[in-house]
Amino acid sequence: MRHCLLKTLLLFSLITFFTEGLAAQERVLRIAGWDVYGDPTIPNKTIGYKSFEEKTGVRIEFLPISNLDDIISTAESEEAYDLFLISNEGIKILHDMGLVTPLDLKKIPQYQNLHPNLKYSEWSQFNSRVYAVPWAWGPTGLLYDTSVISSPDSWNILWDPVHKGKIAMWDDVSMIWTAALSLGYKNVYSLTKKQLKEVEKKLLEFNTLNATYYAGGTEMIELSQQGKLVAFNSWYNPSQRLKKAGKNFRMIIPKEGAVGMFDSYMLSKTSVSSDLAYQYIDHQISPKTQYEMAVITGLAPANIETLTLLSPEQIKEMHLDDLDYFNRMLLWDSMPRKNLYEQVLKNVRADLKKKQKTQ
Repeated sequence: MRHCLLKTLLLFSLITFFTEGLAAQERVLRIAGWDVYGDPTIPNKTIGYKSFEEKTGVRIEFLPISNLDDIISTAESEEAYDLFLISNEGIKILHDMGLVTPLDLKKIPQYQNLHPNLKYSEWSQFNSRVYAVPWAWGPTGLLYDTSVISSPDSWNILWDPVHKGKIAMWDDVSMIWTAALSLGYKNVYSLTKKQLKEVEKKLLEFNTLNATYYAGGTEMIELSQQGKLVAFNSWYNPSQRLKKAGKNFRMIIPKEGAVGMFDSYMLSKTSVSSDLAYQYIDHQISPKTQYEMAVITGLAPANIETLTLLSPEQIKEMHLDDLDYFNRMLLWDSMPRKNLYEQVLKNVRADLKKKQKTQ
């Protein structure tokens, strides 16, 4: 009896030892970045995660974030992330804060297939070293429901009282850029006090239309699927995803222009899995994964080889047949007097809150 008990205890110990050993050896890659790049069904995984996990045995953990400030805060926290997926105006911030490390492009073969305007971009390199690998790009365009609105050409459609209660803007500083464009201002990142006053007036008018400010990509899609929105500014094009829900939306760059961005991967200075991170980046910018990203998000792929996988209709919808499309965007940039912009946001949000209480 005692002999059997000893055998059982020994077997249990061996199982525990090997189980704990396997757990200790489990490889995990942790990424933090824009929420739109989460897998549609598993938000704490990235687009492209499944094929990477199957190929490498590495488990992907993704923290979806809906604004730049929170991505930066996550990067400077004590949390151990390997990669950050950040928009172009945040690249310099993470670099200057000393939170990221230069990249060895020999470990990212697909880098040489990137869009000419993205490869070795001045935004992505410092002292001739590349710190960021572009993954997706696109404008913050006007997205509208084609079954309700016919061929709009101006941002001012968002101020049309006909659509009161069904218009929205991203709850982000981009609402200031959008309102500035609607007023004809092109210097959206360096507006004067007088211009900002006009922008604030324009946004306060927007509030009178029972407007919505959505928090991130997930909320924007949900509101659109529920038929609660017919027009809004969007930093990516979810038309294909909305079409599956029976909604027909289209994105355009209005005649006043549009701001735009490209999102990139940056390697954390504290990453203990840099070799895995390099494998992941190369996998993410491969044509197959880029195709998956483009179909899900409506954003343009960074790898030009992806065009061979896209249909003519998809290429046209993402304006990849327009060689000058990228150059027509006002790329997101830092604002020298950001405090003035933040005061406008504060005033507009307080006004909206006050109006909502009286409704």
